[in-house]
Amino acid sequence: MKHLYISLTAFVVSAIAVTALWSWLGRPIDMVPVADGRFTCLSYVPTTPNGHPLMGPNYEVPDDLIERDLKALLPMTKCIRTYSSFGVQGKVLPVAANLGLEVLLGVWIGADDKRNELEIDAALDVARKYPASVRAIVVGNEVLLRREMTGERLAGIIRSVKARTTIPVAYADIYEFWRRNPVVGEAADKLLVHVLPYWDDPTPVSIDDVQVLVRKVVDQMRGSFPDKVVEIGEIGWPSAGRTRGYAVPNRINQARFTREFAAQAGALGVRYNLIEAIDQPWKRAPEGTAGGYWGVLDSDRAPKFPLIGPVREWPDWKWPAVFSVLVGAFAIGGALLAGRRPGFVSALGVGVSGVLTGTLLWMLTVQLNTLAIGILGQLSALYLLAVAVAGGLCLIAQSAGPAPSWRTIPATLGSVIDGCRNRALSPAQKLGLLRWCIMLPAAIVALAMAVDGRHRDFLTLAFVLPALAMAVQSWRYGAAGHSRAAEDGWLALIFLIAGVFAVDSIGDTEALAWMGTCVLLGLPGVPAIAAEVRRLGGALSAKRQHQNG
Repeated sequence: MKHLYISLTAFVVSAIAVTALWSWLGRPIDMVPVADGRFTCLSYVPTTPNGHPLMGPNYEVPDDLIERDLKALLPMTKCIRTYSSFGVQGKVLPVAANLGLEVLLGVWIGADDKRNELEIDAALDVARKYPASVRAIVVGNEVLLRREMTGERLAGIIRSVKARTTIPVAYADIYEFWRRNPVVGEAADKLLVHVLPYWDDPTPVSIDDVQVLVRKVVDQMRGSFPDKVVEIGEIGWPSAGRTRGYAVPNRINQARFTREFAAQAGALGVRYNLIEAIDQPWKRAPEGTAGGYWGVLDSDRAPKFPLIGPVREWPDWKWPAVFSVLVGAFAIGGALLAGRRPGFVSALGVGVSGVLTGTLLWMLTVQLNTLAIGILGQLSALYLLAVAVAGGLCLIAQSAGPAPSWRTIPATLGSVIDGCRNRALSPAQKLGLLRWCIMLPAAIVALAMAVDGRHRDFLTLAFVLPALAMAVQSWRYGAAGHSRAAEDGWLALIFLIAGVFAVDSIGDTEALAWMGTCVLLGLPGVPAIAAEVRRLGGALSAKRQHQNG
């Protein structure tokens, strides 16, 4: 009965702690309101999961989608910006005009001259029908940034469009390419500059410093083109994706950035277009997870945050709190049913491991839901979730104390392969198989993050639980738990090196957490690294002796 009281006490402490944590994560954050509850303008592209621009200009959407979308945006803005006037996107202006919305009419310009002609003709044709609703014709979007043509050639296209209409003609790009190509600024009537601090290189600034950066870019544009009308063609912040430098994409920061900028836009005296109206999950393919989550409405057309009043990062925080407590209860109950009789410290370790597992699994599920694309993405997400579950179970079991089944040291890869060939795995080989099913994907992810991590998500939530479990097991068994196999040494070396190279800034806490996870995965293999160095050194020495012999 004493052990039951101890376990219940440990569970209560763990439950209170995790509930307090989730309550803090879900707390309301006060911030400035959007003036009049409206944004100046919002980027809009009509899409569905089965219809988007990557499928070509004539992708299909429901007949009433555009009208439903624009009606949902009416309370938030009186202006929208489009990016193409051909195909499905060419149907936006007539609907917007009927609803009384102004339009920055987009003309998609690229390296294909024939497509450019179709775009220009379509834009001019629809603009002639609804001239009062077109604020400007935007000829090209980041064409120079994409290196699809020279500034002189683009300027020629802009001048040719100006000769065919009385509506102001604009171009949109980031400041650097305006600076490099003043000929484009001379040709256009309106200059739309993009200010997207999240994508700035080499190190994006934090949400605390970003408004200063916005003002600096506007001042630079006005200084470079004092006789031109300067507007912000795109500005915004993503609500999901990987951290870049000091820039953290989440709901709170997206709301704070957009609301603080909207509040200062009047003082700056600049019209702006917020990117964007509705989340575009299809953009995850070319831009990474963050690309799909710049909308003020989610893909279901629901507001992601209010324009007035406090904002919560986890508005439904009570559900993950309950889930975490239940996992903690499962951990404590499982330990008791398994016949463990832990003291208070061990019981608290089980409870903390349980609620920690529940919390990380909930967060991981949310993250995987944002990043998974297609069937392969869904399967990968399920695998990563299984990895985290296995790691959580192992950590809970380790926290309960060394039961007989956990005194087994994982077998080496060679032994695991032999067991698979013989279709008869020993306990050590089964544990070794589980270990390699976790370590190999983790190593692949670590290499990918180190070599090309700009558009990749940190998967710390998937691998930190198994990393902790394996680190605890390695620590518990000391020298006996450390493999000296060559493959373990090379794998550990990958983790220890790749984890460091994935860090893009000392202020990127998400990158630092990933590096820490890689270190936990790699440390148990340090003796194997030393053994491999000795082996290679001996082989090299023997080769030299043979050559000198």
